[in-house]
Amino acid sequence: MWRIPLFDLDYGEEEESAVLAVLRSKWLTMGEVTQKFEQAFADEIGVRHAVAVANGTVALHLACAAAIIEQGDAVIVPALTFVATAAAVRYVGGVPVFADITGPDDLTISPASIESLITPRTRAIMVMHYGGYMCEMQAIMEIARKHGLLVIEDAAHAPGAELDGRKAGAWGLAAGFSFFSNKNLATGEGGMVTTHDDAVAANLRRLRSHGMTTLALTPKS
Repeated sequence: MWRIPLFDLDYGEEEESAVLAVLRSKWLTMGEVTQKFEQAFADEIGVRHAVAVANGTVALHLACAAAIIEQGDAVIVPALTFVATAAAVRYVGGVPVFADITGPDDLTISPASIESLITPRTRAIMVMHYGGYMCEMQAIMEIARKHGLLVIEDAAHAPGAELDGRKAGAWGLAAGFSFFSNKNLATGEGGMVTTHDDAVAANLRRLRSHGMTTLALTPKS
């Protein structure tokens, strides 16, 4: 009998010390540690911005919202994926359209299937890099350019994966990552949205904070 664990986290004293340092700082949300993590993640992926969120589903939801997926917009998604990929499209009023995978030896979304499903209602393509294996991004980006479509990456399975010298999460307009406990980079919960686009990043940060903006306060005279 083979027993293969769903996940096996290799955490030790370094991780324990990092958690204790956060607890002792008494700043448990959106503090300096989070900001440093965002910057380090952006540098690793090779993008201008990384925005930390509560989990991978939130990451995909905010990516769709920041990309202005609207009511009735069709978004092509893979038929083989976790439900959050399609659910994120529905959260913003979009319509998920399911494309086939390439085949039994390549479980990522098929570029040919994507192209066959494009209609005047199609607004975006959401790919999912399956099990650390990246989609055929060169072909998919060319399809997107030809038809004027946005590309969003579900990169929950693929932090650190690379194709043609570019990391997962650095190809499309935005990408969502998950740090759930069965991922290869795990924080227990948590997610990240990456983007090159300054306006999308600003929109992401507003959405993450319920539309609130930071005001510069000056002391009263």
